[in-house]
Amino acid sequence: MFGVHVAGVAVFLFVAVLGPVTAQSTYTRKALTGGEVILPCDYDQAADGDWIVITWSALMDGSFQNLFVRTTGSTDNSITPPAQFAGRVAIDGERNLRLTGVTIADEDEYRCIVTATNSPTTLVNLQVFKQPTAPGPNIQVQYDPVAADTTKVPLNTTVTFTCTSTGGRPPASLTWTVTKGGSQMTITPTYTSTNDSLGVGDTTSTFNFTTTEYSVKYDIQCTASGPDPIVDRTSATTSFTTEPDPSVTTSKPQGQTGEGGIGTGAIVGIVIGVIAALALVAALVYFLLIREKKPGKVESGDADVTYHATGHPGAPENLSRPSPNQP
Repeated sequence: MFGVHVAGVAVFLFVAVLGPVTAQSTYTRKALTGGEVILPCDYDQAADGDWIVITWSALMDGSFQNLFVRTTGSTDNSITPPAQFAGRVAIDGERNLRLTGVTIADEDEYRCIVTATNSPTTLVNLQVFKQPTAPGPNIQVQYDPVAADTTKVPLNTTVTFTCTSTGGRPPASLTWTVTKGGSQMTITPTYTSTNDSLGVGDTTSTFNFTTTEYSVKYDIQCTASGPDPIVDRTSATTSFTTEPDPSVTTSKPQGQTGEGGIGTGAIVGIVIGVIAALALVAALVYFLLIREKKPGKVESGDADVTYHATGHPGAPENLSRPSPNQP
């Protein structure tokens, strides 16, 4: 019964004598292809008595086939498992089963029987999932008519977005995140999916809209998700902006007159500077002229001489300079 030759007969007798095999626990476990999973086996020594043999088996082709048989005092497998499980099964702890390198073919029912006074039985339903192919999902964008510059997409352009996720089991669920000018935008996408005989497949989602407003930025993302343990993945953000309103003149910063030109502020500053310079020169000339016309005093030896304008009674030609020795 347990595939252990003579010992197997002894085990069968123990099962028959010690009590009936009854299913006490049922579990569901999930795993990703390529990963590993621990399948639980229930056993309570106080309630079930000391165990003699722990037998793990899998439902294959309609019947349970043994994968691992552990006897008291040993941690090794007493049998050779089917080729599908070779090198991939081991006991985790005392009685749980560790299955590594999980494949889609591993999805089925597993059974653990603890041969003891009460011989508890545990059934485990293993579900296997496949993560969609990386680095997806991917977004493709089509502009009609074709837009040469995605920062200036003309109005009345029909923009179509297509998101694709491949290789998921089950095929991924796709959701869109679309913002228009920073606000959430409502869309109505369509979905299609295909899968093969193993349940592995692709999903595609599409939606479109026509641009109707100037200078609006759109940001679009697509997320592929699935049941646990599949990890959600989100695409890179796809963005575009509609053209500016041609009837609106683009305002320029204060003081800027054009590319490469002199600002208004600079021109005003130059004019004021020129006026100030001219005023300074005029003031200087005026000052010099007035000073030239006014009488002045200069020191000559030890006597002061006062000069007057020509024709003045005190002008130089009308005065005689006293002798240095004259008092």
